[in-house]
Amino acid sequence: MEQRNLLLAVILSFGILWIWSALFPAPEGGVPTTQPTAGASSEPAPTAVSSGGDEHMPELRPQVSEIHGSAMPASHAADSNVKHASFLLENDLLRLRMDERGWLTDAELLTYTTSIEPGAPKVHVLGRESLENGADFRADYVNAGVLGAKIVSPFVRVKGQTQGNQAVFQAKLNNNRIWQRTLSLPAGSYLVHIEDRILQGAGSKMFRQVVQRNPNKKLNTFYEHTGPTGFLSGELKKINYEDLDDGKPVQIAAIGGWTAMMNRYFITAIIGDADRSYRYFYKGDGRSYQAGLIDDGTVENGDAVFHSTLFIGPKSIPLLKTLNVELQRCVDFGWFAFIAKPMHSFMLWLYDYVHNFGWAIILLVLIIKLIFFYPTQKAYESMAAMRKLQPELVRLKDLYGNDRQRMSQEMMALYKKHKVNPMGGCLPILIQIPVFFALYKVLLMSIEMRQAPFIFWLQDLSTQDPYFILPVLMGISMYVQQKLNPQPTDPMQAKVLQFLPPVFTVMFLFFPSGLVLYWVVNNVLSIAQQWYVLKVKQAI
Repeated sequence: MEQRNLLLAVILSFGILWIWSALFPAPEGGVPTTQPTAGASSEPAPTAVSSGGDEHMPELRPQVSEIHGSAMPASHAADSNVKHASFLLENDLLRLRMDERGWLTDAELLTYTTSIEPGAPKVHVLGRESLENGADFRADYVNAGVLGAKIVSPFVRVKGQTQGNQAVFQAKLNNNRIWQRTLSLPAGSYLVHIEDRILQGAGSKMFRQVVQRNPNKKLNTFYEHTGPTGFLSGELKKINYEDLDDGKPVQIAAIGGWTAMMNRYFITAIIGDADRSYRYFYKGDGRSYQAGLIDDGTVENGDAVFHSTLFIGPKSIPLLKTLNVELQRCVDFGWFAFIAKPMHSFMLWLYDYVHNFGWAIILLVLIIKLIFFYPTQKAYESMAAMRKLQPELVRLKDLYGNDRQRMSQEMMALYKKHKVNPMGGCLPILIQIPVFFALYKVLLMSIEMRQAPFIFWLQDLSTQDPYFILPVLMGISMYVQQKLNPQPTDPMQAKVLQFLPPVFTVMFLFFPSGLVLYWVVNNVLSIAQQWYVLKVKQAI
């Protein structure tokens, strides 16, 4: 039994260590490369591919479009130092900036800050600002274009047609068509509604895409996906950067759906109409990546009309569910989603009453302990019986220590005589493994846990304990638990087990403090229950 418990503990230790190394790989060496600003990027807007397998796909790096007029001289079209004129539109949650090319180059979330420090800047989901301010996510811009055409006169605001959170803009294409855009931000929403109208341009097609340049690819791991994502034909698509580095696009035809660039907490998504067919694409070349779609649009009185909806904001499941487009699927809880999803919902329900996620976690532990009280009680009773047999096991080792087969036979006979299950003590550990990883994903992926305070020094449960108090308490509680368990008769096994509390303590130093809080409270309750059982069974 001791060997089985030792093996289980070692496997759990190395399993968590392996997952930790995969979740948080060491950063690459070298000095970070300075990135050009999105608003003044030298990367041109895509145009149409004329032939080949990528028909109707926007080129990754076409020739620079010539933009004439006083607002944008042609000689400055490719100058990365030129600041493009821009237009501002905002509501109570989102401040959006569009430049004269029609690119959405900045999106500032007015209710989210980059840190808990006083005066911390707001989170910018689009644009250079998010990188400079250390935000959680950065896509450079969202742009669109008419296939087979290019802008020759930049966008200007149409006077007299701006009402509240809605504005109308106009540009001229090289085929003498007028491109009219209506941009609106409903109050209390992260949605951006766009109507692009090509006057007398029936038959035109348009692309729209989210562009991310020079992403940190190390953030995309097997356990947490970041970057190009989509929900197409009822299936969540997670496109890895490496899949696009050869320059070959991924193309998917679907009705409705959405495509996006995202990371842990924020997402920029292009949402398709539920009853319309689109050709979605993902492209990249190792430096720049696009997630977009091709829209055939509709015809109204000879005009080509394209309706599009963007979501630029937090990955909040309750909020995303209200959109009814399955955008909440972007919050991927992984292997243990069947535990994590109800756990997340239940924690939000608890939060509505206690208004503190720290207390919600403590209540969650209490409820889990109550649910598993009976099997855990039986496990501890088995461990108490094993502890009472400890002198007999030591005697058997002295008698048959050199004959492992005989010793195993005598041990099983002893267990059978006293009706002891040698595997019973493993149950508490086995029960906690899926709950542990499910809660880890809840704490890791939930925007609600971001910057969530508890008490005193714990002001952000999604980050590590700044003073390492909880990890030390966890190590102490683990040591106490170890002393209450039956001790192995093999001295080598005993020495190995002695190293587990300090190993786990060091590992938990960098875990989210909310997860460590769960583990500490769980250990304390387990110690109390186990001590009570040992007292009742007179095993101590």
